[in-house]
Amino acid sequence: MNRSPRKTLLAAVAALAALAACSKEPAPAPAQPPQASPVEPASLKLAKEQGATADTTPAAATSARTPWVRVRAAEGVSLLEAPATVLPAPEGVAAVTPPFRARITRIAVRAGEKVAKGQVIAEVVMPEVVQAAGAYAAATTRLEAYQRRKDQLDGLKKDGLVKLSDLLEAETKLAEARADQQSALATLRAADLAAGDARRILDGSGQVGLRSPISGMVHEVKASIGETREAAGEPIARVAADGETRVEARLAYAPPPTAKFELILPDGTRHPVDLLGRAPVVDPRDGTTAAWFAGHNGGARLPAGLSARLAVKMGEAAAAVPARAVALDGKQAYVVRNVAGKPQRLPVQVLATSGADALVKGVEPGVEVAADAALAASEEQP
Repeated sequence: MNRSPRKTLLAAVAALAALAACSKEPAPAPAQPPQASPVEPASLKLAKEQGATADTTPAAATSARTPWVRVRAAEGVSLLEAPATVLPAPEGVAAVTPPFRARITRIAVRAGEKVAKGQVIAEVVMPEVVQAAGAYAAATTRLEAYQRRKDQLDGLKKDGLVKLSDLLEAETKLAEARADQQSALATLRAADLAAGDARRILDGSGQVGLRSPISGMVHEVKASIGETREAAGEPIARVAADGETRVEARLAYAPPPTAKFELILPDGTRHPVDLLGRAPVVDPRDGTTAAWFAGHNGGARLPAGLSARLAVKMGEAAAAVPARAVALDGKQAYVVRNVAGKPQRLPVQVLATSGADALVKGVEPGVEVAADAALAASEEQP
């Protein structure tokens, strides 16, 4: 029997549908959400942050709630260095300034010249000094005249030929002249002049020499001829000389009495220095205290204003550990060392602590201690 074209077409469509269903691949399984990693204990995280520079033993760290770190030698630790500055010696710097208002008439030196103590640096005219010189000379003249008059009256008094009022008047004028003389002399002495200089000033041009108070080198001259300077104005010149080395440093802790100190210059040169004292107050800006040092046995002469570093030497017994590796039990400080994988307390003496590091005495470098002593102490075995 012949099939109709309609039936033939339906059969072909059904065959194609069956073939397409067989060729489809199974759909992939839905992606599983990523599993969250276990939360790291906070103490372990903190210990890793503090002991980043320490030598951590991985095998031991996985068996405790805080890792083990190796004790380091007390070298290259920030606690052992502090910024320092060489201070000028009081006797090593001098300013040449007129004591009264002055007009500069001559400058006797230039920058870079060596001068001796008492050498003239500049010559000036000070009106107040000139007036004082005149007042001293006038008072001296009156004083001499009144003294002669009094001597004459004293001679007549023996013969009863003088009135008491005349004698009292002479003594009064003599006292007034002496007072005027002393007042003028005080002004002269304020200008570093003596009584004998009054006549010289009056006989000359009124010039007064300003002298260097120290021996040294002129390192600054700021003046012009004819310029007028006030007593509280800028110095005419400055003289500098070598003086005793005095160093100021900023310390973040009180060093132990056995500590020794060295000043490290920018070129790497080291100079031993001795601690003189520490300020009794703390700077609220950075928590440090000022400390002052002097050169050991006099030491080398260093230029004032030089920036350097102060190195603190604690001795061979000092060791460095993370700050949290030290805990307190009452008043006794201790670390927790690793004894065959078990924590065990070890008493130590804290020499200094600041920031993330602590310097201790009582444990040797290379020994493993817990990065967090308080946490490890809870696992301590008797």
